[in-house]
Amino acid sequence: MKTDTRKSAAGLVCAAALILLAELLPLPDGVTRTGFLSFAVFFGAIILWSLNSLPMCVTAMMMIFIMPALGIFDLNTVFTSFGGSSFFFAIATFAMSIALEKTSVPLRICHLLTSWSKGNPRKLVIGIFLACGLTSAIMSNLSTCIIYLNLGLALLHANNCTPGKSNLGKCLMIGIPCCSGVGGLITPAGTPGNLLIMDLLETAGVQMSFLQWCLVFAPLSLVCIIIGAVWITFLFRPEKVTQEAMEALTQKLRDSGKLKPYEKKTVLVIVLMLVCWFLGTWVTVLNVTVVAVMGMALLFFPGIAVLDWDTTVKKINWNLCFTIGSVGVLIGGMTATGIMDWIVSGLFANITSWNTIAMFFLIGLVVCVIRAFIPTAPAIAALFGAPLLALTAITGATPTALLAIPAFWSCAPMLLWIEPIYLFSYGYEYYKPQDLLKYGAVPSLAMVALMSFTPYYVGLFGL
Repeated sequence: MKTDTRKSAAGLVCAAALILLAELLPLPDGVTRTGFLSFAVFFGAIILWSLNSLPMCVTAMMMIFIMPALGIFDLNTVFTSFGGSSFFFAIATFAMSIALEKTSVPLRICHLLTSWSKGNPRKLVIGIFLACGLTSAIMSNLSTCIIYLNLGLALLHANNCTPGKSNLGKCLMIGIPCCSGVGGLITPAGTPGNLLIMDLLETAGVQMSFLQWCLVFAPLSLVCIIIGAVWITFLFRPEKVTQEAMEALTQKLRDSGKLKPYEKKTVLVIVLMLVCWFLGTWVTVLNVTVVAVMGMALLFFPGIAVLDWDTTVKKINWNLCFTIGSVGVLIGGMTATGIMDWIVSGLFANITSWNTIAMFFLIGLVVCVIRAFIPTAPAIAALFGAPLLALTAITGATPTALLAIPAFWSCAPMLLWIEPIYLFSYGYEYYKPQDLLKYGAVPSLAMVALMSFTPYYVGLFGL
């Protein structure tokens, strides 16, 4: 306990010291004081989260309300910037998860997966990862993550896996969010950041078709998923799904019998939501958050009434919801003050004369590391898109080759749990931040190295 207290206190001291230094140190050229302070506030929050100095949502809310005192944002901006669609999406999907947990559907799907893998944990993990990635190719990353996390949790419960001790739990709770993100790269419809990259390419005179996108990025996505699956099962060596657990699942399935009326209603609502999410790729009114909230509301409708609010409000993980809602304010501070633009321009100075492979390796490494601290895919595409396009004329690389780097890393957060898709799994306490870092370092470095050859790879497709 003393060690934990000291670690918590150390985090608070470090965060305060960082903000104080940002207030007192001389400013580098091109940086405003508020920009320097916004940078310090964000990384102060990272320190507090990493050391578990305070509950997640307390840290997040404390840091965003420090911003008005430092002149980064006024109080009204903090209030209007808080939450966004992710906050309400989180509430709605937690409600959906609660409804799904009341049914035997996760049990039935888990039974199919365990029967297919015959208890082989590596085969099971790899199968779930690939299925998750392929689903994310045409669906929202967050909704894909929620669906597969529910399946993973059902399996872990049946196998009596203890949070914090189960290696199978670490594999699934880390890998499912990762594959939900990486799989979003497979098609342009996978995540909004993909469409932003295509728009940027169009401004550079490159018309990239749906098929061309898939040909370029689907192999990169699938290779990353496979590398991650092989590495995580080597790193954590998941325990076998016991015969007793498989038999227990089979017996529970027999006991559950046919789908009951409330289960059919739940499945019908969720299938309707899935269809709308899928159609939302083309029908803009079917926004992922709008669909999620309306689907949640349906679960309370008379005649359906799968959920009651008193029970639901107790089970929603408000800690994660408020953390998700606060992260956008912290990121907005750095974006509004221009500090991120200054960092990018400084990092990429004087590399245009390098060897092409070395230059792309460094750019990829920088984008990969910065991506870990910016938990929004469109922000990465917007942040790096224009600066990298500016390098086209002086490097000789094509716009597609340069923008392939932020396109990939927008979808591939593998180092820190502050990404919203990891926030959904982190709260179940199957893994710690350092576990995610151990996992993510190897596939991240492997993909940075692989994408050093991007100029030659995209050239195969005439791009």
